[in-house]
Amino acid sequence: MKAFIVLLALVSLGCSAPQQRKVFHEHVEDFLILIGDRVGQELTELAYQYSEFDEFQASLDYLASTDFKNLVFEMEALPEFKAVIDFLEQDNIDILYFIDRFNALLEGVPVVSKASKGVRVEPSGRDFTSFVRDNIDLFPKDELSALFDQKIAEDDDFRVAFENLNSDEWRSIFGALWESEVFLAEVQTLADNGIDFGILIYEIVAIFGLN
Repeated sequence: MKAFIVLLALVSLGCSAPQQRKVFHEHVEDFLILIGDRVGQELTELAYQYSEFDEFQASLDYLASTDFKNLVFEMEALPEFKAVIDFLEQDNIDILYFIDRFNALLEGVPVVSKASKGVRVEPSGRDFTSFVRDNIDLFPKDELSALFDQKIAEDDDFRVAFENLNSDEWRSIFGALWESEVFLAEVQTLADNGIDFGILIYEIVAIFGLN
């Protein structure tokens, strides 16, 4: 899953032109900017703390390994996974964007230095899953939730995307993925290497203040 590149630039057509609509990942950027503004220092400090733990580093090493790349290729080939991607792309939800964001996080952790630390943040554990949970706990949930409500009210495409993610069709497609024995084996492989797939999904939900 190494490929997270999709920051599309909107071209300004002048002050008199109608405002262009944002695509989904541009809305996500608004949430991430809010998180960075409110708790960026704390998240940096947390990354530094976890970078000192062997359990956390072991997960990072796995995520940089050929074994992980092969697992991702295998996952992407699953018909059930392809169905998930196809459904999301109907609402311009680009899975590669989230993968890119995830990779950027991983690449930044090992190079965090003491000089970049902000306030003191105590980790709740030593592994990758604890790291993600601690990140979520720092998110400004009330402000994220308010931003989500604002976007639902003001942007039809954003609203429809989430309506679709609450549909029976989505639940059926996503449920079919979790019924795949191959996918479940891949999720278990991730867990064996300290990575809880479920907590990664939960973090995406938390970015929108929906946790």
